[in-house]
Amino acid sequence: MTERAKSATTIQPRPWVLVVEDEARLRNEFTQLLTAVAPDLGEICAVGSSEDALILCAASMPQVAFIDIHLPGRSGLELVAALPPDTKVVFVTAHDEFALRAFDQGAVDYLLKPISLPRLQVCVERLRSRSTLSAQQLSNMLANVSGAYGLVIPKAPVYLRWLTASSGKRTRLIPVRDVIYLQSDNKYTRIVCRDSEHLIEESLRSLLPRLDPAVFLQVHRATVVSLNEVLMVERDDAGGGLLHLRSCKSTVRISAPFLRELKAYLD
Repeated sequence: MTERAKSATTIQPRPWVLVVEDEARLRNEFTQLLTAVAPDLGEICAVGSSEDALILCAASMPQVAFIDIHLPGRSGLELVAALPPDTKVVFVTAHDEFALRAFDQGAVDYLLKPISLPRLQVCVERLRSRSTLSAQQLSNMLANVSGAYGLVIPKAPVYLRWLTASSGKRTRLIPVRDVIYLQSDNKYTRIVCRDSEHLIEESLRSLLPRLDPAVFLQVHRATVVSLNEVLMVERDDAGGGLLHLRSCKSTVRISAPFLRELKAYLD
């Protein structure tokens, strides 16, 4: 696996394992060790930051995640709260005895650096037997023990899961996961989904902060696109271009400033 996270449009067709470790040498060593001990867990995707991890998770959900507690920017504790709820989590740390005491509750597993082969084998057996907590259960447990052990766990932002389109006495629920792109139409917003279109009485400006930035990216003053739906970028001579989409035949214009932002986001 490369040292950088792949783009949010990368599709992982089989079960995969997320490893988040900011030190390249340790990341490579752990990946090699885990590959030797547990090839059955799936492909290993190793990255150096929470931000890169979230880009991968926007495209596909990992079944297992090994996360260093101390990461640059968003910590491992914060990352756990943002992971898919079914992900099995193992913390990796070099010290923080107070954190280990909090995690050593039997169901939650951790690895202490330097990682020994026997300890990793025990951890993998726990994962295979599903005896570890999921990301959601772990997040709840951390919230309960934070006061007792002095852990400060920032609350993860809650993003929209549904949009509503009303017509007379009827209100239709639109799953955000089905949205391809959103386009501003004065005080309304046009929502284009895989099998339908809707016009809702809410501005794009008010919706944007409540959409998950790991999934949705503004590509024009009046347009926000799901990165999962971007198939190809066709650049023009003015520095902008067109986005070709996976689930519909129409294209979406991306202006030059947002194209630069998209390239930086995916690098």
